[in-house]
Amino acid sequence: MISRLLRCLLWIFQKVGRLLGYIIGFIFGWVPRLKKHMSGEEFEEYVYEILKRIGYKHMQITKKSGDYGVDILASYKGVRYAFQCKYYSKPVGVSAVQQAYSGCEYYGYDEAVVVTNQTFTRQAHDLALKNGVILWDGEKLMKMRHKANSHALFYRFHHAKQPHPYEEILRIIIEAGYASSDLLYQQCSMNISQIDYILDDLEFYDIVSSEDEYGIREVYISSIEEGLEILEKSSI
Repeated sequence: MISRLLRCLLWIFQKVGRLLGYIIGFIFGWVPRLKKHMSGEEFEEYVYEILKRIGYKHMQITKKSGDYGVDILASYKGVRYAFQCKYYSKPVGVSAVQQAYSGCEYYGYDEAVVVTNQTFTRQAHDLALKNGVILWDGEKLMKMRHKANSHALFYRFHHAKQPHPYEEILRIIIEAGYASSDLLYQQCSMNISQIDYILDDLEFYDIVSSEDEYGIREVYISSIEEGLEILEKSSI
């Protein structure tokens, strides 16, 4: 009798804990852990949500029938990816790699990816390597989930874009009309090594010139927005 009561209480605590997890996840926008049992469609939506949170754009889930081996189409930093999603209870084999490759070719996308909660067989790895197909196993997927959740606080309610780390640097050099290590050292809370690294970056992307004999660099942009556009295109 007591053992049955304890089992019942444990079951209730587990259910309450799971319910609280979903409530907190809804409020804070966290992607939950994978369920032990999911349908193929649920897994596709799960992967879709992770991709969306980590910055993939122009996303769509393909039709359930006639998808040509691709479940999700998405773009990231100008590269178009075709995803094949496989929720399996055993390692994924070569057929998934073949489907992703052919589906990617059909849609005219750049990269084919197979995503699973499981692992891949050796044959699948060999074929993927030969055909250039990217494989995300369960461990990789959980890393992507962690990455998504690290930026997810109040995701559903706050979408404000974070300032670029170089934005303040751009403001200083535009206002001064020149760039130099001494200028930034006086106005920024950074060490000289960090400043030199940033100035070298800005020089590489033609935002500032190389330094002259006095350590002065010419500034090639006229606004912060212009500089940010250059940096965002270069993915700094």
